[in-house]
Amino acid sequence: MGASITLAGESLIAQKQGAQQKLEVARFVLANVPGLDVSGAVNRAGTKPPAAQIVHTASVTRRGYVSPRQVIYSLMITSEVGDWDFNWIGLETTEGVLLAVAYVPLQQKRRNIPPTQIGNNITRNFLVEFSGAQQLTGITVDASTWQHDFTVRLTGIDERERLSNRDVYGRACFFQDGLQLERNDFGLFQLKSGTAYVEGIRVALAAASIVQLPALPATAWLDVCLTHEGSEVLAGWTVVFGAAKADYLDTNSRWHYLVKLADIAADGAITDLRAWQPISSALIDHFAARNGDYEQLRARATTKEDVGLDQIPNAISDDPDTDSSEILATTRALRSLKASVNSALVGMVAHFPTTSAPPGWLRANGASVSRVAYAELFTRIGTLFGSDSPSTFKLPDLRAEFIRGWDDGRGQDAGRALGSWAASQNLLHDHEAEVLPGGAHDHELEFPRDLVKQHDGEDDDAVIGDEIEQGTQLVRTSMAPDHTHGVKVQASGGNESRPRSIALLACIKY
Repeated sequence: MGASITLAGESLIAQKQGAQQKLEVARFVLANVPGLDVSGAVNRAGTKPPAAQIVHTASVTRRGYVSPRQVIYSLMITSEVGDWDFNWIGLETTEGVLLAVAYVPLQQKRRNIPPTQIGNNITRNFLVEFSGAQQLTGITVDASTWQHDFTVRLTGIDERERLSNRDVYGRACFFQDGLQLERNDFGLFQLKSGTAYVEGIRVALAAASIVQLPALPATAWLDVCLTHEGSEVLAGWTVVFGAAKADYLDTNSRWHYLVKLADIAADGAITDLRAWQPISSALIDHFAARNGDYEQLRARATTKEDVGLDQIPNAISDDPDTDSSEILATTRALRSLKASVNSALVGMVAHFPTTSAPPGWLRANGASVSRVAYAELFTRIGTLFGSDSPSTFKLPDLRAEFIRGWDDGRGQDAGRALGSWAASQNLLHDHEAEVLPGGAHDHELEFPRDLVKQHDGEDDDAVIGDEIEQGTQLVRTSMAPDHTHGVKVQASGGNESRPRSIALLACIKY
């Protein structure tokens, strides 16, 4: 069964509080909604059921306040009204806004029809809680001035207490030999006196209780529930028998919780099946939640074997160079090892895919840094990359630079000092060039008459009569002296020589 203020109601409350207007709840709406899961949470975004499902609408009978943040609306329906069933209850305001909703198990409302049917009266109370509820609704009547049903609220208190105990004691917890099945001096089976918690319900026996067993062998179970006795709700219990038992809901809507007590063999031998703890005093004492040492403290007798640490050596050492599987390293040894590893890396250059240097690293950007603050790094590289003052030294500037291994006497990059910078350069090489065909042109030919010989050799005239005779002659054009032709090679490339690359942040370890 669930109840809640709707989202629309929550919004209306906020509006009324903001405008300092009174919130007025006008009526109850009762409906029978098919397939409603009354054990689930209320749909706060829901609206009123369809008209066909609404079975009754009535004005609020009484209003009262319980506290400044709690108000109650009551509905009383006499036996003259019926017949219908309902499982949905809603509160509606004068504006027609659905303020709050509750889901309940299917309830019957019957009209009094003498002599064939006896009707019933019902009272339903809706407790609404929010900050400033009494002030916003303007209710000045104390709810205690009229009789109303607090059964649901009291049942909720009982359930909350049971769950709190369940959190502490679990499914079942028997104190020492409390409620243990045994045979007394007369050979009768009985439960010992004592205390147990079953699903958060406290069962206490002030004296031993005789138990009647069926045919043996058998398995005994403790059946526990909360039951009404007059105006009280008490722990009820009984011993039942069977091979398998499960929790169940009785006809009075009371949950029964069952846990095993014992197995009884055919010869009457008892095997205790209780989940028990050696609790004989207050839990705070049982758990030894005290400061300091005291008598019977369990830790006094605790060994490494008790806590599963028997494989761990006893010896310890601060020396990180110790090589033994029988000695544990201390935090001092770990710090010493860490310092040794870090020291070996001082001066190391590395690249990172980040825009800032990681912890323990500096940007390799040529900056001047303190010789005191970075003493280890200064000891390692000195003023190899320069210095601005006696108290500082410069870091290498590796921005936009490629790093080359120092020649160190190999002769491939002779003359280069460690840490020196060199400009870009291409390897000396030749280019082949080809002059493509083109530039077709003519030459003028000078043909003097005295250079032409007659084919018969009789005179120098090339023309006999009016015709030019056919024949072959030697002809020479004008000669050009030795000369050159220009060749143009197209430019390509950028403003530097470089291989394919990826840009990362260069840093140096300090």
